[in-house]
Amino acid sequence: MLHSKITQEEATPVAEGQVEDRRASQRYVTVLKVGRAVVDGQDQLCLVRNMSRDGAKLDLRGTVRTDQKIMIELRSDKVVTGTVRWTGDHVAGIEFDEPVDVQDMLQSRPTRSVLRKLPRAPRFLAAGRVLLELEGGGSIGGSIVNISLHGLCLETQEVARIDDVVVARVDGLPARRGTVRWVRNGMTGLHFDMPMGFSELARWLETHQPKL
Repeated sequence: MLHSKITQEEATPVAEGQVEDRRASQRYVTVLKVGRAVVDGQDQLCLVRNMSRDGAKLDLRGTVRTDQKIMIELRSDKVVTGTVRWTGDHVAGIEFDEPVDVQDMLQSRPTRSVLRKLPRAPRFLAAGRVLLELEGGGSIGGSIVNISLHGLCLETQEVARIDDVVVARVDGLPARRGTVRWVRNGMTGLHFDMPMGFSELARWLETHQPKL
């Protein structure tokens, strides 16, 4: 039974991508890997505790119910769907709809797609104001479109320049230094010098996600 394969025991964190062989036909990867879970159309931050070809154990800030359908995105090119089979205190066991290649799913170094686009970390739709203070003086204000541990996208009528160094001041978050990576169609993409913490972003998203 899958319920015995996806254990509810606490996993001991190890290096990302490390495989832990158990004396069963099942092979588990015990790893802390940030992902995006989508349940009933709502995004939430998740943390993959362990994964096998048939399922995974997730830490979730939001609530889920047994038998709910769920989509998990570990990177834009690593997406899997499944069903919630058990739940606990902000933790859930997921059965995948189809078996997965665990090593491929947890590959830490992305490769470019056929369209030469580099797969990206999960991003979360968000609602909030942001002010970019330019290192050389001046500022740019706008509205957040999406955010991740590593950066954000904002909509603004003002124009930044690629490679501008800024301090991003987001309502409800500490100021964070970053660099403008792209600018197009009224949108600006910012990469943080230091990534946000999992708990920090999870708490912020609880009150800053768009209403369905």
